[in-house]
Amino acid sequence: MDIVVGALSGIVDALPGKLGELLEQEYALLSGVRGDVVFLQAELSSMHAAIHHCESLDHHDSQTSGWIGLVREVAYDIEDWVDLFSIRVDGGAQSTSGFRAWIRRCVDKLTALPARHTIASELQGLKERVLEISEQRNRYRLGAMVGTTSQHPHDPRLSALFVYPGSLVGLDGKVEDMFKTVMDAGGTNELKIVSIVGMAGSGKTTLANAVYQRLQADNTFQCSAFVSIGPKADMVKTVKDMLSKLGEQHRGGEDISQLIHRVREILEKKRYLIAIDDLWSSEQWGAIWCCFPDNNLGSRIITTTRNDALPTNHHSGSSKFVHKIGLLTDNEAKELFLKKAFSSRNDCPQHLEDAFTRVLRRCAGLPLAVVSIAAKLAPKQSRDEWEKHGLNLLCSSHPDGLDGLKQILDLSYNDLQPHLRSCFLYLSIFPENSEIETERLVRRWIAEGFITGSKEETAISYLKELIDRNLVQPLGLNHDSIPRRCRVHPVIYDFIVCKSMEDNLATLTDAQHILNNNRTVRRLSLNLKNNSKGDQPAARNESTDLSHARSVTVFGHASATPHLTDLKVVRVLDLEGCNGPVCLDGLCKLVLLRYLSLKGTDVSELPEAIGDLRCLETLDVRSTMVEELPPSIVRLEKIMHLLAGSAKLPGGMDKMKAMRSLSCAGTTKSSANVVEEFSKHDNLRDLELYYYATETPGNEKQIMFPGNGLKTVKQLCIRCTSPSVTFEPHVLPKVQALELRFEKGRADESSGVSGLEHLSSLKHLVLEFEQHDAGAMATVDGVRKAAEGLLLDRQYITIKVDGKNY
Repeated sequence: MDIVVGALSGIVDALPGKLGELLEQEYALLSGVRGDVVFLQAELSSMHAAIHHCESLDHHDSQTSGWIGLVREVAYDIEDWVDLFSIRVDGGAQSTSGFRAWIRRCVDKLTALPARHTIASELQGLKERVLEISEQRNRYRLGAMVGTTSQHPHDPRLSALFVYPGSLVGLDGKVEDMFKTVMDAGGTNELKIVSIVGMAGSGKTTLANAVYQRLQADNTFQCSAFVSIGPKADMVKTVKDMLSKLGEQHRGGEDISQLIHRVREILEKKRYLIAIDDLWSSEQWGAIWCCFPDNNLGSRIITTTRNDALPTNHHSGSSKFVHKIGLLTDNEAKELFLKKAFSSRNDCPQHLEDAFTRVLRRCAGLPLAVVSIAAKLAPKQSRDEWEKHGLNLLCSSHPDGLDGLKQILDLSYNDLQPHLRSCFLYLSIFPENSEIETERLVRRWIAEGFITGSKEETAISYLKELIDRNLVQPLGLNHDSIPRRCRVHPVIYDFIVCKSMEDNLATLTDAQHILNNNRTVRRLSLNLKNNSKGDQPAARNESTDLSHARSVTVFGHASATPHLTDLKVVRVLDLEGCNGPVCLDGLCKLVLLRYLSLKGTDVSELPEAIGDLRCLETLDVRSTMVEELPPSIVRLEKIMHLLAGSAKLPGGMDKMKAMRSLSCAGTTKSSANVVEEFSKHDNLRDLELYYYATETPGNEKQIMFPGNGLKTVKQLCIRCTSPSVTFEPHVLPKVQALELRFEKGRADESSGVSGLEHLSSLKHLVLEFEQHDAGAMATVDGVRKAAEGLLLDRQYITIKVDGKNY
């Protein structure tokens, strides 16, 4: 079994620090408890090195695998104990001051004494488990972590180097285009680098080899070499391999500097062609780049890599061209599959057509998946065999798993840093082919504790790295080049589902079965969208223990949502888009809850005591029937993203200092102006306001944005019945994106939007009307003129009226 320790490493890294913070709370710890916390801190620190050593191993024995599982589970439970500690001891008191608050804290400490003894008992149990795990490591000498690095019986990439050109599908045009690109001198003889980038299994090596052979046959280069590197390459061996391909059998030492010097001597006065396949790091490129003299003879270097961000240009004397290799079209994938599965015919047997269509859809144009699965299914003739062996081939427990395909994907996974592995596997929680909103994903990562540092910015950088590595696909870009949504290729999705199950990162269920191998449920994903009953209520699973569940996500019908009273340590509760009534009984007892999304559900009101959720960071009730938020909402001192949609806020919102994103009605329940209430807020970055009033035609109330207000807001969205917006000078100095969405134009056929020219930092503008009328067109003309005055790039201006672009 392959090792999966990404999520574990992050927890073990963080726990000693968390326990250290607990030791600083002297008033809270009984003397015996303090000693046990010190012991856990020391023991987890000693396990730290062993866990990190595991990350360098691709394979290990079953004993080590079992030990890793034990460490993972106890680490989760210790973190839960630490996070619950202060809440159970302090009784959930808010950070208030004064004599009455002091009395309250004293009373809380007295009433919490029984809870403290329970806490001590739980800690003793955790200590005993850690002792047993430590003794097991010593008993079986697991500290050395006997294992191997990548030592597969064969390199799964080798087959791409020996493909008969006539068997290629979908590459003829690409080979010809690449040949022209490589040979195009651009009027100079400088060294040219052509880099082919794309996801694992997309045909990079096959394309590079086909182009390389075509160039060799052209006889325009005096010497050539094709070398493969890989993620853990020995660069001395790689340079020796290059020397061998250049016709020299090096018999000297292992000094890489001498080897590089010899390669340079050979290439110095020749027009050379070098192909470097499967680059993984800038360090690898930095070493091998030294081999290539820029001799101004029109030499060419072709590289392949899975990482879009990998630099392959080191000085001004060379040019670089990047070719992003795409996936096969439906017709190309079908042709390739039929050629591999039924070499003697060009169509599929009738009894296999349905299964063939489903399998091909799962391959989603990924060449390696098409070839591998077609070869596996070629000898099988029954529909049942095709469905059994063609739709789930990447789990290591599957007897007919596609080892070559899995090894290729393992290379990408094993090259990720531990923090990225956790974030990557987390995508398995969402159904296959889901278009996941970036904001939803990164806020959930943060709530789960995967992110450190400047959290939202760090989370975005993690997502961008996964995209650069071609493991995640971006969908649509914002004005700041951040993807609006993302998704995972079906083959990669199968891969991360299997890895997630191995690591017990998530428990995945559907209408038929639960996929978690009877382990403790840490993260539950209920996918009922494919329920044969459609939108009908689904039965709730009453038998599964969810007391350790950290997140619960439901897709489909809300009736399957677990009883909230069964959730003791949940951090994420996401019911976005669920159909049917939602039961919120027990919600306010979820003391560790950080992320709550009821977006798009049938919820009509929130519990009055929702302010008790002292850890809550994100609350999303957009597109619901909630009309106003309870007054206790102002007690959510940690809330960063309050997304109420058109619902009204209570007074006193100025207390919520951590707020970064706000979506709400433009006026509060007391008719106060939200713009004025938040005009001096220091952290607010994203603001969405709803103004759906009942003014009579021609008497629309003007929405004023006063000068020197909202200084930190970068994105603003206004939703109104009709345009009545004024921006005064010096307002919104940092706003970069503005969305104005109206139902109709003004009755007096005037523009209705003024002062747009004062938004000096504006880069992206969206103006939208639901219906076409004279007032709408007057606003369009006025806004377009103002945008031209701000010198906005036309590609960042979107104007729609009645669904049509203008």
